[in-house]
Amino acid sequence: MMMRAIVFLGGCILLLGQFQVTGGLYGGIDTSNYFALLLGTMVATVWLLKVPRTLYWGDTVVFVLFVYLLVHACATHAMQSREFYLSVSYFTFYAVFRVIKGMRLANQVSIAVMLCGVYQSCLVLGQLLGYEASNHLRFVVTGSFFNSGPCGIFLAGVFVLAVAMMKKGYRKVGINLMFVRYVAACMAFCVTLVAMVPTMSRAGWIGALVGVMLLYRKEIAGRIKISRRWVIGGGVMGLMIVLTLFYLLKKDSANGRLFIWQNTITAYSKAPLFGVGIDGFERAYAEAQHDYFMKENALEQDNRYTELAGVVESAFNEPLALFLLLGATGGILAAIVLFLKLRRLTAYGCVAVSLLVASLFSYTFYIPSIAILFLFAVAQLPDRKIGTARYANVLMFGMMGVVALFFDFREYGHREAYREWKNNAVYYTGGDYQSIVEEYGKLYPVLKNDFKFLFEYGHSLHKAGRYEESNVILKQGTRHSADPMFWNITGNNYLALKQYDQGVAAYLRAYYTCPNRVYPLYLLTKLEGERGDTTMMNYYGRILLEKRPKVSSLAVDEMKFEIRKMLDVEP
Repeated sequence: MMMRAIVFLGGCILLLGQFQVTGGLYGGIDTSNYFALLLGTMVATVWLLKVPRTLYWGDTVVFVLFVYLLVHACATHAMQSREFYLSVSYFTFYAVFRVIKGMRLANQVSIAVMLCGVYQSCLVLGQLLGYEASNHLRFVVTGSFFNSGPCGIFLAGVFVLAVAMMKKGYRKVGINLMFVRYVAACMAFCVTLVAMVPTMSRAGWIGALVGVMLLYRKEIAGRIKISRRWVIGGGVMGLMIVLTLFYLLKKDSANGRLFIWQNTITAYSKAPLFGVGIDGFERAYAEAQHDYFMKENALEQDNRYTELAGVVESAFNEPLALFLLLGATGGILAAIVLFLKLRRLTAYGCVAVSLLVASLFSYTFYIPSIAILFLFAVAQLPDRKIGTARYANVLMFGMMGVVALFFDFREYGHREAYREWKNNAVYYTGGDYQSIVEEYGKLYPVLKNDFKFLFEYGHSLHKAGRYEESNVILKQGTRHSADPMFWNITGNNYLALKQYDQGVAAYLRAYYTCPNRVYPLYLLTKLEGERGDTTMMNYYGRILLEKRPKVSSLAVDEMKFEIRKMLDVEP
């Protein structure tokens, strides 16, 4: 009884820890979730003391993928990145959930997950009615997430789990585990069904629909009295119709994601076997988008994707992202794991499939709480036995736990640096760049993989007149971000150093990375004017004046007004 209570409370605390905001840390929800996950990993690793005796093929391939990740991260110098810490934590949670399955305590975690879904749904409904504040200016409801999309996907996963537990039913009414699970499932079903709608998460809706249809696939086939082949065909056709309707619902958004997928595939083609590194998505994507618009000559003529381009931090398709980051080697290993696990589709398998479907259209597994739900579902799936080999499991699961503890303790100890960053950020906002340079220099060894920190540090060095040092920091920032502002500030440094050709190259890099922004054109015009090249000054200036910005603003109007004065052009 005590063990069941501990597992239930542990599941609640783990998931609820992802929903809290720690005000003392820089980065709000994102950073607090990050450290909550690391702390959860440390506590959960204790459960690896009770590893199962039977060795399974799925667990073995997961361990091979884990070793590949370690070697890959070492080779690509990504072992200090946030993506690496999260990844090793995910492997440890998979191992812990496998132990929980072996101890037959999955029902306790399921109840904890469903109650967390109820909590999240109540937050959504409170935001919808105006009793709670949203975490995003553009969205009325976000739950405790930073965006309504991840909130909808999490609720979709909980919804499918609730339907699955309701379908399993209970044996008798009373204070017993099966009945408590059924009551929790009924509560979660009702509130998540209502709360999913205002999130407007198309990926979540599709995932929930597919998950529920798979749960009732036999009943559907029996009702309509046709073969399984026709059921599958009809399901595929129905899904295509739903996808078409959702495409028409938000056509610009859908076209934007298609463009992102296109560039992700292009980036993957440059490193197909081993990928670009677990922390290399932003860099690889920015290069692919830059090359596309440069090839299309977007400087002189916009095309249909110009207005859709942006600063992209996710592929909005997790399988594509996995192949880009870890290459075909890592992608195939992950596919083998899913094949071994999903051959027999159980209730938990339907939950996993619903989240996998949602991951085809969103950044599902970038969110720790959703990733934990997915890992829990996958860990409960049946697997093919190899034989009895307790020591092999001790080696595999123990290595996952030890590695995660080592790296997580090291990173968790860095949380003071995040607090210092937040405390010192007031100097950056206030324009005291000299103080920023001094304080950020002390934090740099710890935060050198955080692109927000690198931008503030590099920009402050520029303002302090330390142009060469600024370019070193900004160049490192381009490894972790697709934001063209890194290149704009780099160009400003070259301009201050009178290195005009390098400045032009940096500004053009910024423009082609995101050609719907007029600021690089403004900087190019100013640079050519400073070095006295009136031909190129007029060339860039007229392109700027004819450019229609993605978002009109007072700053854009002021830039165009200044360029008209430089070129002596009437408005």
